Amino acid sequence: MGFDVKKIFFPSVGVNLVFNINTDFPVSKSSIIYDADFKKKAITIAQPIIPITPNTPFEQLHLTTLVYIDQRRIRVGIPCSPIRFINDYPMAGGTTVKAIVVQYRLPAIETNIRSAFRLSMTSKYVVKAKIAHNGQEYRTPGDFKIKDISFSGLGLVILEKKGKRPSPLSVLKAGTKMTMGIALVDRDHPGSIGSFPVQIQVARINLNYSETHTLIGLKITNITREDEEMLNQFIHTAQIEELKRFSKKG
Repeated sequence: MGFDVKKIFFPSVGVNLVFNINTDFPVSKSSIIYDADFKKKAITIAQPIIPITPNTPFEQLHLTTLVYIDQRRIRVGIPCSPIRFINDYPMAGGTTVKAIVVQYRLPAIETNIRSAFRLSMTSKYVVKAKIAHNGQEYRTPGDFKIKDISFSGLGLVILEKKGKRPSPLSVLKAGTKMTMGIALVDRDHPGSIGSFPVQIQVARINLNYSETHTLIGLKITNITREDEEMLNQFIHTAQIEELKRFSKKG
């Protein structure tokens, strides 16, 4: 499938700069396109919240965004390199912001990034969930809270004791498999954006997270393509809005 860059990477589109996309540990930074010069194959984007510098190390760099093609949502990426760092890019109203100009190379291709994004919960974007384990159900926020979520897993914060007894979730062992129901919530809209089940497995346990709470890392081991796309869009939208809020503060 061929992709027309002019119809995908144009000004005001939310994008992600993905470092080392073909490795086991890609890193993604959210941004927004300010300008595009397709003749020179140059795109100007906002400096991410965690800035990129001329000394930022990487082996691969791709500019990616989500598009809806043939009734499915996919992520399209183009390989690129930063060629200019701007401290005072002019915006409407006379304000200036930091920006980066990247030089891209064709062709644009469909990409798949499972572990690059980790979204911390905010007052606006929230994930509600319930866990089924040993015939019992545990729900947010009474039994646990979700600290963050990515395409590949979640971080849970669990109160170690309920009354005088240990919380059943606080004594989970690494490798434990469970079923979780997830609801994605945007507090500016009624109800949930969507809900779906996933299979999860305990990947790591941090007993020293705090004096009263345990941090548990969960790996998503089974999710449908449609539900993964829904989660993908939720995380992407939340990151772009956070970047816009950060830019306004600046």
